[in-house]
Amino acid sequence: MKRRDFIKTSAAAGLTGFIATSCSAPMRRPPKRTSGPGFDVHPFIREHPEAVFITYTDIESKKDTDAIRNAGNRLAREIIVKSKSGGYPFSQRITVKPNWTSAGPQDGKPVYEKLGINTDPNFIEGWVQGMREAGPQQYFIRECCCPQQWEPMGWKAMCERANIDLRDLSSQNFWELGPNDINFIQIPHGVVFDKMGFMSPMNEPDTFLCNIAKNKSHAMGITATIKNLQGITGRRFHQYCTAHNMVRKRFEEPYRAFLKKDFEKHIETLYAEHLKEGIPRWEKPESLEHNGIWMEQWVQRMLDSYSVTPTGICVIEAIYSQDGNGFGSGPFEPLGDYKVTSRDYMTNFILFGIDPFRLDIIAHWLDGHEPGNFGLFHIGIERGLSNVLDPHDIPIYVWKDGKAELVKLDSVKRHPLLTYFLTKDYNGGTEPKYHLCDEPFNYSAWKAGAKSADCRPTVRQLGRDARNNVILDLTLPEREYVNIRIHDRDGTVVGSLLADKLDAGTHELVWDGFASPGLYNVYVKGMGWDAAQQIVTYS
Repeated sequence: MKRRDFIKTSAAAGLTGFIATSCSAPMRRPPKRTSGPGFDVHPFIREHPEAVFITYTDIESKKDTDAIRNAGNRLAREIIVKSKSGGYPFSQRITVKPNWTSAGPQDGKPVYEKLGINTDPNFIEGWVQGMREAGPQQYFIRECCCPQQWEPMGWKAMCERANIDLRDLSSQNFWELGPNDINFIQIPHGVVFDKMGFMSPMNEPDTFLCNIAKNKSHAMGITATIKNLQGITGRRFHQYCTAHNMVRKRFEEPYRAFLKKDFEKHIETLYAEHLKEGIPRWEKPESLEHNGIWMEQWVQRMLDSYSVTPTGICVIEAIYSQDGNGFGSGPFEPLGDYKVTSRDYMTNFILFGIDPFRLDIIAHWLDGHEPGNFGLFHIGIERGLSNVLDPHDIPIYVWKDGKAELVKLDSVKRHPLLTYFLTKDYNGGTEPKYHLCDEPFNYSAWKAGAKSADCRPTVRQLGRDARNNVILDLTLPEREYVNIRIHDRDGTVVGSLLADKLDAGTHELVWDGFASPGLYNVYVKGMGWDAAQQIVTYS
């Protein structure tokens, strides 16, 4: 193993471009920060982006709207705080993305019976009230799904009480809206899309996104924060429940210009590669509902959107949680004359943190599943958007009264939620439609390199040496010119390494330039490929 040192780089160095290939990863630009007074995420959370935090509630019923509102208010006041410098300006626009999806037919049944598939609106109201105390005053909610249900479900009234800007920007096509209603963003390394339209002000400069998902089962497993973000896109861009070879056909002509040329073939190629690599359950035949290639395009399309969407804070509201299909159907008998066959459970916890992938991995684990069984997490690593798969590699902190205590993952209570993710009901399989994906996954074999992509370099964080330098290793698939740059969380280049030629194989990289603990992006560029990886440093 060859040892090479980075050189420290001036803060004025700026960003450089990278060649886009199928193996490259995008740059997710964070909101701009200020040198003066403002607001920020609690410093302990900001300094531990590698961690997931869990806080507990003791609410007895989902009908206890005051208690749920107070839980959102208290949590926002504890984790969104005023900052003397280095935070975000008070003028920052706050975009909030709850998971408000179809609540079923408007049949006059009690609203509380329909809330288990949605982020509780009382929690959102309390969150906004609490966050306002930290300074920011402008709040916007954008949700693509079912705006016709906003009024009967009480969401419209809640937004009026809380002074939240709620607008329907998904019932019309983009050419029917105003010029400032849709924000088009290029997807530098998209698989399905070259460009996507986001409902303004989502993904616009000077916004801070609160991604507040619901803990519930769905066709993809547990919906959580990454999937929740598909709902910030405009009409058609958010309609994911379509087979890969039907997307283009169902899009009106103006939308087709945003799709990548021959993306269908690319999906088929990626699916074949992932079948060969052995992503669990990916082999479900195309002739069956919710099959492997259907899941492939859903994940890739979702990650296209996610790849250009920086979030300020991610939250999973699990005061009560629902199993089933995410829309009220599940493995049980109907409750009375109401035809809901899923169940809500008073799980009484809330997850939060900086990194959506880490949050969602822990959510799957807490809900009784083995995260290694889900292709989303494998493909996120392949696309350079994540660097972890094993939930035991993620630090877990219990958050209480504004303080964090590190705990072991196995000490945290689990609340199994049945899903219908890629049910094994083929080739003689008899798995129930609603099930747990809890079969063991061999993380040790995976970490040993069984899943390494051979089309790009890989970067791993090994730890620290005796001088407290951070040690990485870089594995190259071929002899190559290499340019490596490290960016801090604000996108500033803080270290670089240039090697005229590096042999194929593994090389040890040493750098002592981390000014503070946190999340850093390592970009590796060669002549014909580039890649990215997030690394973390610990206090």
